[in-house]
Amino acid sequence: MANFSFLEDKTEYRSFSKECLDAEVAFENSFDSCIGLVRKAVEAAVKWVYSIDKNLTLPQKKNPADKKDDGFLFVLLSEENFKRLVGKNLLGELHHCRMEGNKAIHNEKRFTQEEAIKSLKYLFDFVQWLDRRYGKNFTPRTFDPGEIPVKDPTWKKILKGAGLVAVGVIGTLAAVLLSGDKDKS
Repeated sequence: MANFSFLEDKTEYRSFSKECLDAEVAFENSFDSCIGLVRKAVEAAVKWVYSIDKNLTLPQKKNPADKKDDGFLFVLLSEENFKRLVGKNLLGELHHCRMEGNKAIHNEKRFTQEEAIKSLKYLFDFVQWLDRRYGKNFTPRTFDPGEIPVKDPTWKKILKGAGLVAVGVIGTLAAVLLSGDKDKS
């Protein structure tokens, strides 16, 4: 079961649940794609918060005729009422997802497994926050890297034990184990 699979059962989150699930699924094939999709999911979830919270007013784009949303996530995250609502720590995580996602989308950087896991965790933190605040029948959940959907069971075991620390060491060990050369371990 994926970390974001609970969203499939919550119809109120339909406007951003697919993006969250897609980001997690992309992890297996491309860390860059995963991080770019995390950014897309953050933007969809933030827009959802604006759409249902009566204390927030959706800021206007500089040019309403412009169909592109470049920079609009920054504007949404910078609105004073939104900043107060989510708090400094969560806001920092959202900006991290935005900035790293922009780099991924524009091919400015190649990302590591650890960076992709970090972005997924930050997205998960935000989704948990909004589910706690706005959801029906909130259930506390914890992000588990081992629940990221991957087809290879060896990868799953490695992720399960990795958390966000020592991923590089475990990745090296995994490469040795996957190569089948037991003399190197």
